[in-house]
Amino acid sequence: MTEELTEIIDRMASLLADAGSERGKFLPTQHAATFDGLVLDAKSILDDKLGRANDHSIKLVSTGNYPKGMYGGLTFSTVETAMEVVRSGVRAIERKRYQPPQSPSGTKPYVDRQRMAALQAISGRQWDFTRLLELCREINVAAANGCHITTAMLLRTILNHVPPVLGFKTFAQVANNYGDAEAKSFKASMQRLEGSLRNIADMHLHTRIRQREDLPTFVQVDFAAELDILLGEVIRVATGEQSKTMFKPR
Repeated sequence: MTEELTEIIDRMASLLADAGSERGKFLPTQHAATFDGLVLDAKSILDDKLGRANDHSIKLVSTGNYPKGMYGGLTFSTVETAMEVVRSGVRAIERKRYQPPQSPSGTKPYVDRQRMAALQAISGRQWDFTRLLELCREINVAAANGCHITTAMLLRTILNHVPPVLGFKTFAQVANNYGDAEAKSFKASMQRLEGSLRNIADMHLHTRIRQREDLPTFVQVDFAAELDILLGEVIRVATGEQSKTMFKPR
């Protein structure tokens, strides 16, 4: 959205460039019409990002209420004021982006608390789950506060951390070799973690800076169900439960 606002600022600046250097004169009528449209576009974005009736939108609307008619119209000063208001709005959006909101009351955690309680209860018997528990806690904090890149990276770290509990060195081995013929559903979930999740996390870890960026949404890093299945199996194996219907490491 800030990129769109920056483009609006550039288009407003081009109106001034086209009108020449006479700062006191009115801009052509067609420029005034274009300016009105840009003001409305900018207001819509500011309302969406900062809330309706925010200070920037109110000020921007006031700049758009310049005199209309034969003896009054759009001036350099009006356009310059609007440009500064939109620039200020961009800065406000950036500040809001980097001040994550608190987790809403009643929001479900990314990692179920029962899974974390079970891991804590069996930690130290054969495996020390202290680090795994901390990774789960940090994922809950990151996901609740909209830190989607961090969520992806922490998920990737868990994939690298847990394979020894399941009898393998790497998660790729877990995804491809764990269990028997009855383990197809489990394998499918693990392969989604190994494939989609790892690719997404690696993309955010290794992509270099670009002229235009696209930030992930929660949908992109929503692997909560697959993670829950993985943690459930880690807990089952670590507690030494035996079941004919569950999976047997090779």
